Amino acid sequence: MPTDPDKATVSPIQDIIDRISKLCTLTAKYASKADTPPQTTVGTNSAADDQTENPQDGSASRGSRGEADKQDGDDGKETPKTESRKKGKDASRDGGFSKTDALHELGKLYKELDYMYRSFEKLDKFQKELSDPLKTLEANVNDIVNDLEKEDLPKQVQHNLRVLRNNIIRVKILLPSQHQATGLSSEGNRGLQATVATGVTGDLPHLFGNPIFERSYYFKEIKEKYESLEDNRLKLCLLCFAIFPENAVIKKRFLRFWWVGEKLVQPQGQEDEDENGIVNETLKTFVEKGLIQPVLKKNRLQPRSYKIDPIVRSCLIQFAKDNRFFNYDTEGKPTMDFSTCYKACMVRSDAEKARARWFSDYLKGNDKDKKSEESKEQQQGQGLGKTEEQQQGQGLGKTEKQQQGQGKLTADLVKLQMLFNFPDQETLENASREFDKLQTLFNLSKQFPGLPKEWLSKMSNLKVLYMGKWESTAGRPRHIEVEDIEFLKALKKMKNLRLLSLQGVSGIPSIPGTLGKLENLKILDLRACHNLERLPDKMGSLKALTYLDLSECYLLEYVPRKLSELKELQVLKGFVIVDTKNSCTLDDLSKLVELRKLSVNVNTTKFDINAAKDSLVKFKKLKKLRIAWGSRGMPKDDSAPNSGKQQSGPKKQEASDAAKASTGKENKGEDRGKAEDSKKQNGGMGDQDSKKPPRASFKDAATSVLAVTRLLKARAEQQDLKGLKNLVKLDLQCFPYSAPPEWLVPSTMVSLKNLSIRGGKLRYLEHKDGQTWKVEILRLKFLVGFKMNWKEMQLRFPNLNFLENVRSPRITLCPCDENGIWQDPSTSA
Repeated sequence: MPTDPDKATVSPIQDIIDRISKLCTLTAKYASKADTPPQTTVGTNSAADDQTENPQDGSASRGSRGEADKQDGDDGKETPKTESRKKGKDASRDGGFSKTDALHELGKLYKELDYMYRSFEKLDKFQKELSDPLKTLEANVNDIVNDLEKEDLPKQVQHNLRVLRNNIIRVKILLPSQHQATGLSSEGNRGLQATVATGVTGDLPHLFGNPIFERSYYFKEIKEKYESLEDNRLKLCLLCFAIFPENAVIKKRFLRFWWVGEKLVQPQGQEDEDENGIVNETLKTFVEKGLIQPVLKKNRLQPRSYKIDPIVRSCLIQFAKDNRFFNYDTEGKPTMDFSTCYKACMVRSDAEKARARWFSDYLKGNDKDKKSEESKEQQQGQGLGKTEEQQQGQGLGKTEKQQQGQGKLTADLVKLQMLFNFPDQETLENASREFDKLQTLFNLSKQFPGLPKEWLSKMSNLKVLYMGKWESTAGRPRHIEVEDIEFLKALKKMKNLRLLSLQGVSGIPSIPGTLGKLENLKILDLRACHNLERLPDKMGSLKALTYLDLSECYLLEYVPRKLSELKELQVLKGFVIVDTKNSCTLDDLSKLVELRKLSVNVNTTKFDINAAKDSLVKFKKLKKLRIAWGSRGMPKDDSAPNSGKQQSGPKKQEASDAAKASTGKENKGEDRGKAEDSKKQNGGMGDQDSKKPPRASFKDAATSVLAVTRLLKARAEQQDLKGLKNLVKLDLQCFPYSAPPEWLVPSTMVSLKNLSIRGGKLRYLEHKDGQTWKVEILRLKFLVGFKMNWKEMQLRFPNLNFLENVRSPRITLCPCDENGIWQDPSTSA
């Protein structure tokens, strides 16, 4: 059946919009006829009570209404309106449903239909906005396919593939925020929804800057709590929460990074626990005052994330603006303007491609006909004899129109504006001149945060550069990518930088050697840089570095040995053990005298967990250790660790000498030479007499070698006990053997309080001579072959107060809840 050409052009979404529009028109027609709902209508009782049951003026209200009724029914005659009203009252009084009730309910449903209408309008707008990007993708793919059909591959194919990848990313970025913007729930809840990554909120009114809100009791209460904080440090720590979107979950780890970078956490000693203790006490103070809320999880004894109430956040925004702690717009969102506060946020606009109006007008002005351009060039020709600095100096302080009349923006200014989207040209120019005053640059929601090298090099006083992700992994992921790493070479001028975070940034295969010039850098966060393959050899120059995170860098193949020169390093996460030549080893790390926390990823089958004992013993202050085996580190034989397969250092030589001594093969030539010498000394006596003394001396030598070997072994065992006894927490992930490491026994791990084994093939734990563990927290997860019952566990772990047993079917009779958690009632409080 042929279709109407006009109707064929209408999209399905537009058809839905038209149909809902008709329903809205029809319901609105009847809903407008509804009188004021009777007092018994749900949702209006309180308002009716205020009007008719007020003890002070209720008589006047009832009297007025009675006089009105008398006038309507003058001389005993009832008008149709009066009769209808009485019928409605009677129906309501008798528990029935009147026409007025029906019209009032229809009015409510009209609001829901209207919301549906507006939601589908947004969806239709989203569809139209995707039309051009999809056409661009089609053109990119067609160009690449056509080039692949040619015999000789054109040079532009590589460039076209890169363009296609960038365009795909830009389209994907639009999907989450648009989907959430149109997928909000009904009228009662949609105002409370928020997108953590982008800060897109619903219809909740903005309380920031509202005079009524600032006069409210709640605002005064929060202000009183804020002012009651003991010192300025606590106040600044609290104001850090103001820049995040509503309902955002903020990790304690991130707060610690930021506060250390801002020098808001100054431990008195060199202990890592002191720094953590200050952070914990600060957060505890905020929680006790009701300023922030901990995000509790069933399998965590202590909270690791926090959030803030939207109303408290509105108060903090006002306090932060008053104290010039970031700049905020009229809606309470942080901006790039750092002219008064020296702190700036890189913020994604509601639509990534949206530009400030003045900049859009400027770009349109540059597309005018050639005659207009030539006339402008002639006007600019009067200043050709002047230097660029003189020309820029003359333009300072002039209006936008005056500057456009004089000349164009420089290419650097255009690039800067396209990256940060400043609200006006004056702010752009101020920012370009004051980069040397900037102290904190924080990527709040930008997808492409790559800064021009020439601008980044001007940030000589920067203390905190956070370009990576801060969001909780539980939220909607945000893709962050840079096109190249040239901008990182400008870091060499940031002598005051204390925190550098590139967490979750894609497109970084390596870190330039200029990183070694950051002499004051304390925290380097490279977590989840999935393209990172190697670290620079100049890493050893970061003498002040205390925290290095390489976790989730799955392509990392080279860690320089000079990493062992970081004498102040206290935390190292994500260290990889690989076969790469000259890469840093576990034994090299033992030179880090201040190291307290270490996590290791094993990516080679040559790693021997038992031989690792010789390296672990050398760590002087190591408290927490995590070892995880990747797919490349899984051995073929899973029955036992590689005992005797791979040894290194003095022990290997000693074992070899002892083996040779026991067989006597190595000393045959030596014996023969000694016999000849003895024969000469004895004047050519018979062979029997000449051979006896050498054989006796050989036996003595062999006995001495074996005795020395045993002595060295005994001393090494004592040393092992001394070195490993400091470990408080041990975490083994994907352990590839059924038997535990030889050193994992209660007599060696005398200080171990927290033991976690997640995944792998381990079947048991060693308990020699009835020894018991001092472990208080035990986590056994995804252990199919591990066998133990609750009675045995209580005998082996008498101090146990927390157990997590997840998907370990042979661990039986444990009184765990549905989440696999058991906690001692005496300690759960």
